[in-house]
Amino acid sequence: MEMGIFKKIYEIFKKEKGEIFLVGGSVRDMLMNKELTDFDFATSFPPQKTREILNKNKIKNFPVGIAFGTVGAIIDGKELHITTYRKKETYRPRNRKPTVEFGTSFEEDLKRRDFTINTLAISPEGKIIDIYNGAKDLSEKIIRTPSHPDESFQDDPLRILRAFRFQSQLGFKIENTTYKSIEKNAFRIMYISEERIRAEMNKLLLGDFVIKALIDMMNAKVLNFFVPELYPLKNLHQESDHHHKDVWLHTLKVVENTPKDETLRWATLLHDIAKPYVKAVEKNEIHFYRHEELGSKMAYSILSRLKFPKELKEDISFLIAKHMRANLYTREWTDSAVRRFIKDMGHRLDKVLMLSRCDITSYRKEKVREKIKTLDELGERIKDLTSIKELKCPISGNDIMKQFDLSAGPMIGKIKDFVMNEVIEGRLPQDADKKIYFQSASKFLKNTKK
Repeated sequence: MEMGIFKKIYEIFKKEKGEIFLVGGSVRDMLMNKELTDFDFATSFPPQKTREILNKNKIKNFPVGIAFGTVGAIIDGKELHITTYRKKETYRPRNRKPTVEFGTSFEEDLKRRDFTINTLAISPEGKIIDIYNGAKDLSEKIIRTPSHPDESFQDDPLRILRAFRFQSQLGFKIENTTYKSIEKNAFRIMYISEERIRAEMNKLLLGDFVIKALIDMMNAKVLNFFVPELYPLKNLHQESDHHHKDVWLHTLKVVENTPKDETLRWATLLHDIAKPYVKAVEKNEIHFYRHEELGSKMAYSILSRLKFPKELKEDISFLIAKHMRANLYTREWTDSAVRRFIKDMGHRLDKVLMLSRCDITSYRKEKVREKIKTLDELGERIKDLTSIKELKCPISGNDIMKQFDLSAGPMIGKIKDFVMNEVIEGRLPQDADKKIYFQSASKFLKNTKK
């Protein structure tokens, strides 16, 4: 399938007497025997000419970033990007959109790429082009820039985050000179848009080697420039019966043990963000009272700063606010208490339980076994009562107004809350004739009027 795409593109551009090469991550992934998900080509033609050629050959195409030289196309159901040779991309201070200078040389285009492992290319004849020893760095698992790293990171500061993203995804080591340049140029991250930062961090957090990347980001003080709230977690100790690591190391362990889910990974990264601000010492014991409440608010602010969608912000901040609830469970909880927990967690119940389970994995081993057993017990009880999760009040506002001849107002909501609470507490069945709920509501109204 992929070879058909390459052949078709190469033949079309050869007819037009233009240069075109498969480049970057596409070639890297091929050499690593990975399934191709990106198809990136570089061409000598300007974007307008590229679209003209594609239209001429009846290939569906669309502008991806014409100002930056990129045209998208669909061939054999696969999306690919064709970009005009670039000589340079420059970010000026206080300007978050790059200035792109198009080039005429393929060698120039390769040199301005982010890392040597992404400078590899394949010619129309099927020859591997490797001007900057990308294949060697790929085999040695090294991340380094093809040009001087200071110049590379000044041209596009997002490459700083991309270095750590590739480290997280591939497990490679950032070459020493490149890493020192990252430390030196980390402040330049403030020149790029929050949306681009968020996109790179989303990919980074889902990598197989995410902990390696986060440790190096913290040590290079890169995190300070977009999530400075994480820095105080380092060396903040929380000695207790449960914890034996500082908060940063605990956070890393929890992230590592969390499933690869964007919402959960962000929630675990930020779940203890407020601990430095609520730390208290009483009778030689360390406490972090209500850190989950403040942490939820801080996380919402951080995610807003990074331009997260509203729904995702609400999900992540909710998980942080509730991440202690399940771990407070004891077998003394009544069925009513379990029902209320299920109802309060709503559609986020499964992720709340998962976050709670991941949070305890950095406890001491004996405590982990004990807590896992307790959470398993809670899980079994939830299975028996899980229908409550999506429960809505069995009588509507209109039902109440019609039955008791009431007008719309606060009393309607109070009646619904009362009936709902009676169901949760088990004093009313979950699914019964409305008359049963009206009888209970009638008693509530009489008591309210007294």
